[in-house]
Amino acid sequence: MKEFELYKSRNIDFRGVQKVDDWYVKVYTISIHKKFKSDITLDAVLKNSAAFINIPKNSKLPTYEQAFVIIHEAREGVWILFSWWTGGEMLETVVHFSSYLDPALIEPSPHPNSLVCTWELEVFIHERNAWIEHILKKAQKPDFKSYLNDVIR
Repeated sequence: MKEFELYKSRNIDFRGVQKVDDWYVKVYTISIHKKFKSDITLDAVLKNSAAFINIPKNSKLPTYEQAFVIIHEAREGVWILFSWWTGGEMLETVVHFSSYLDPALIEPSPHPNSLVCTWELEVFIHERNAWIEHILKKAQKPDFKSYLNDVIR
């Protein structure tokens, strides 16, 4: 069994909202380092956003053109988690990976099931709370603009 790693908080930075087609994507980075260093991977994710957006476009559940992406520098490499709101109150997530050896290459996760770590959960929790506050509590007239402005600072 692998030993546990002593928990240390990691920097989480909001990098803006990217508009892709009719979709709005909140962009977050997380880093094991004091400062995020994987700009090549971040640029590759942003340049390939349309490919990520095509995934939920084929969903059988309703989508709302609202998503967030996490680019996380971790021990093994850079994890990319793309999540979108669907079915009213649910998130669908796809996980990709980029090696430090080839930072522009983004591949599907090497794990068959999606993995979300403790640091990424901080973003998920924030986004959950923002969705509840601005969308679900205002179900008759959801406030998507306020949702997009509600970010981790």
